[in-house]
Amino acid sequence: MAAPFSSAAIAQSDQELDDIISPDLERREIREAKIDSEDFEFTLYLGGIFSVEDFGTDRMIGGSLAYHINEDFFMEAAYAQSTLGESSYERLSGSAPLLTDDERDLSMYNLSLAWNFLPGEIFIGSKFALNSNLYLIGGAGNTNFAGEEHFTYNVGAGVRLLAQDWLALRLDVRDHIFEHEIFGEPLNTNNLSAQLGVSIYF
Repeated sequence: MAAPFSSAAIAQSDQELDDIISPDLERREIREAKIDSEDFEFTLYLGGIFSVEDFGTDRMIGGSLAYHINEDFFMEAAYAQSTLGESSYERLSGSAPLLTDDERDLSMYNLSLAWNFLPGEIFIGSKFALNSNLYLIGGAGNTNFAGEEHFTYNVGAGVRLLAQDWLALRLDVRDHIFEHEIFGEPLNTNNLSAQLGVSIYF
């Protein structure tokens, strides 16, 4: 007849089993920012540039107000201003200016719909993680310069980094497509903008 197992042998066996199944791992605590529960986002452009076809690239200022419909989509109303430089025709010909100083002031507004198509995380060192979103955006509005309003389409892409649950950094690039007749004939133009902004959720 086999000898019964002693309690010491059973305890030793249980301890060895625990060591195999539950290894002693050092866990890292990572705190990642998440979007606040509020749905509105106000963005102020810290820096921006606007390149108007034939008029060069100039500084742009502005801001936007967005409403987050859900985790995937948001709507945005934006406004921006810039001042145009000389056109390529004016620089090369040396003729009289095509536009007055007031007509070189440009303003634009648009309403757009955006899709957060690639949510993810960006790690900074070993202890910090920031939620991020890559988004596609498109919409329509008006661009006002040279004394006229020009119906404008805009399409682009951007990235959002959440520093806190109420604070984010945004960078986006867009193409503003409109037609004008400053040079005498209708001309369809592609005008690029890039802006870096700080967003607050409320």
